[in-house]
Amino acid sequence: MAGRGARGAPLPQPAGEGAGDVILLRAVDDEGLERLLALAVADADPADVMPPGWSADRLDEFRGFYRGFRRDAYEVVADGRTVGMARLTAGGEAGLWLARAARGAGLGLEVLRALVEEAPRRDVFTVVAHTTTDNVAAVRILTRAGAVLEVADGHVTARIAVPLEPPPEYAGPPDVARESGDGVSGG
Repeated sequence: MAGRGARGAPLPQPAGEGAGDVILLRAVDDEGLERLLALAVADADPADVMPPGWSADRLDEFRGFYRGFRRDAYEVVADGRTVGMARLTAGGEAGLWLARAARGAGLGLEVLRALVEEAPRRDVFTVVAHTTTDNVAAVRILTRAGAVLEVADGHVTARIAVPLEPPPEYAGPPDVARESGDGVSGG
């Protein structure tokens, strides 16, 4: 199955990295927020989805937190299922979390690549992500995406220069789409 790049640009699925999954970044609306909340409670570590101290019994706190940056947030959908959340702020800060069941299939790298592709439409030319050195999966994803890493005191700051044109490996059929409230964006 093929999807659409955020601008309709082709984003091929590298072999062995979630091959067959169609990734969609969908703007978070009220229904999407509820799907993310249900997913966070059922299949995510609270530390991955909220600031320290949150627990699954504080549902309104989750809703309020995510409504606070809704314009920067995307519901990550793989093959029709909500599997996580990604964000890209106007300042270029990126973040994402995936449900436990969605990890290990290469979706994190695909989502990060889709955020980098989305960046120019937001006048962002460097995508920045923060993690810790013990988050080996995140560091690996950032490295594979071409990030320059700065490591200090157990903290990692990753910077990804946004290419002006899609890299040559994106020259196949599209696999990633971005959906707004008006439908799938493409070009």
